[in-house]
Amino acid sequence: MLRRIAVSAAAVAALLGGAAPALASPASPPPTTAPAASSIPNVVDVTSANYAQVMEWSKTKPVVLDFTATWCYWCQKQKPYLQQYNTADNGAWVWAKVDVDKNPTLSQKYGVRGIPALLNIQNGQEAGSRMVGFDGPTSLRNWLNNL
Repeated sequence: MLRRIAVSAAAVAALLGGAAPALASPASPPPTTAPAASSIPNVVDVTSANYAQVMEWSKTKPVVLDFTATWCYWCQKQKPYLQQYNTADNGAWVWAKVDVDKNPTLSQKYGVRGIPALLNIQNGQEAGSRMVGFDGPTSLRNWLNNL
């Protein structure tokens, strides 16, 4: 019956010189693409508000989640080396700083029990090893080289 109505509508439209009405098809969502690597910042402070965006960035280049705190002695000792290596690597990875005092749910989500803790995030999930504690610039550089 539906086919007969569609054929009849097309015939009437043709007689009147118009086009047959198009049948509506379900709209498909636009394809999602990862952001261009050049539009991704090299350093970001992660909050619950921008966490999803940071996970999207990890689909384009590695993200290092740096769980840290202002009062943490070893976090502060590690910080200048992270800055130096991020600059030297020309932003090949995103340094995503997570303040554990301001973002306890993210610390719980990843099971972070000690800081400083560095997590390698790729394609929206943890990939590879973690680095917990600061053993010096050489071990930090080696860990970053393995991203």
